[in-house]
Amino acid sequence: MKLLCAEYNEAGEVAYNVIGDNALLRNNDDFYIPAFATELSCVPQIVLRIGKIGKHVAERFAGRYYEEVGVGIRFYADNLERELLSASLSPAAAMAFDSSAAISPMKSLAGVLLGDMIFSFELNGESVFTRKLEEISRRPEEILAAMSEYYMLKIGDFLFCGGTFRQRNLSIGDHLRVLLDNECLLDFQIK
Repeated sequence: MKLLCAEYNEAGEVAYNVIGDNALLRNNDDFYIPAFATELSCVPQIVLRIGKIGKHVAERFAGRYYEEVGVGIRFYADNLERELLSASLSPAAAMAFDSSAAISPMKSLAGVLLGDMIFSFELNGESVFTRKLEEISRRPEEILAAMSEYYMLKIGDFLFCGGTFRQRNLSIGDHLRVLLDNECLLDFQIK
């Protein structure tokens, strides 16, 4: 199993990469800020579980490659990311460290249109981001098709769809929640 991740820059351009399963944070466990992360941010996102092997998947067929959806939060050590980029090095260590990818339980999509779902992120009890999935800049099918050009999709892989919204300046004590169609799937604290 691998984590396929879409990464966005400030202009909304996207790149694709793979991170190891050591990054998974499951079961609504609290997130502990690592010592090297003096500045922390996160990106709430939709997560798909791949249910079919595929390579070079056409976008019109991408919906056949997943049957389950969940939500996730990717954490970023902003200070480390800046340091690595300024040294012309890969910023992977700033975004693929242990427990940097929180993931919810998956829900079946049987009879549900993914684009009609509403995705929300709350910080300390306040809603800071809400979108209908069809309004997100890159549709999950587009991301899956693009990802399959670079990486073989395998059953059980998770596709973190990324997003242009990034919550910065997170700190100890912050309470994060992510909802999908008003159902809270992620609910934990930063410690």
